[in-house]
Amino acid sequence: MAEAPALRDQHGQSWPWPPLAPDPGPSEGADGASVPSRCWLFFLPGAFTPVCTAELGWVDELAGHLAPAGIGLRVISCDSAPVLRAFGDALGVRTPLLSDFWPHGAAARRVGAFDDRTGRARRTSVLVDAAGREMRRVEAAPGQERRLADHLSGDGVGPDRD
Repeated sequence: MAEAPALRDQHGQSWPWPPLAPDPGPSEGADGASVPSRCWLFFLPGAFTPVCTAELGWVDELAGHLAPAGIGLRVISCDSAPVLRAFGDALGVRTPLLSDFWPHGAAARRVGAFDDRTGRARRTSVLVDAAGREMRRVEAAPGQERRLADHLSGDGVGPDRD
């Protein structure tokens, strides 16, 4: 398998693979926040495009539905972290926005969501567990929006099972 992608959020914080929680800095300790056991990786083709902007209009709502079940939500785009910060700030998004800028598209490639023809991620969401294993996938055709409900139905979205 390919080397783990190096991801940074819109504030410059590093995230490991799979991106369940940010890496603590050299002087930081655990903040006591609960780390999700699973996570939706919500790939966007590009910041500031009409469909991506529409989807970001409901990602915080989706994150709120998922959190009680121990499921995180991470938006990932090949855009740079400063572009994602401007995009997130403009829309008031609280969900972490992770940059897959360099190596370009490494996270999207790792889950088969990278489009080599366009150099961008496909409009794909992948639910992964703490080991990075895929549990579910939601995809939309180019120019089409994913639906919030598609991320809440089906196997793997309820409370953790033993």
